[in-house]
Amino acid sequence: MDRKAVEVRGTAVEELPESLYNALRETDRKEEETVQLGGSLYGGSDQNDGNAVVRHSGSGFEVIVAEQYYLRTNSDLQATIVIDQKTTDRASVTVIAGGGATGLGPLSWDLGSESAQTDTIVSLLEDVCDRLDLSLDPDER
Repeated sequence: MDRKAVEVRGTAVEELPESLYNALRETDRKEEETVQLGGSLYGGSDQNDGNAVVRHSGSGFEVIVAEQYYLRTNSDLQATIVIDQKTTDRASVTVIAGGGATGLGPLSWDLGSESAQTDTIVSLLEDVCDRLDLSLDPDER
């Protein structure tokens, strides 16, 4: 499992969850159009049995969950993004990726897929923040 956390500041913080969700959905759509690896090496896929990106809203927070298949580990990796709006102009964003490992118990390995996924999402978050004129700082926890 890999985790990264950042602080987001600016007047458009309330627009962040929807903008990030839309950017993730657009990225997912582009990947589907360009290459569909689908399924496992050992059988069929249930990869298309639902949305690869879903969003859940609560009071003062949003959770976005994205799933992606990684051929190199033959597994589905899930990334969970928690956006906790602290004030009208400040939010903390935590990205957690896991499930991308293959193997059993202590012999499982992710071949870098989990950290690659968190890095990709943080990079996409940076792009969204640039478009919304938000500042992004690493969380010092």
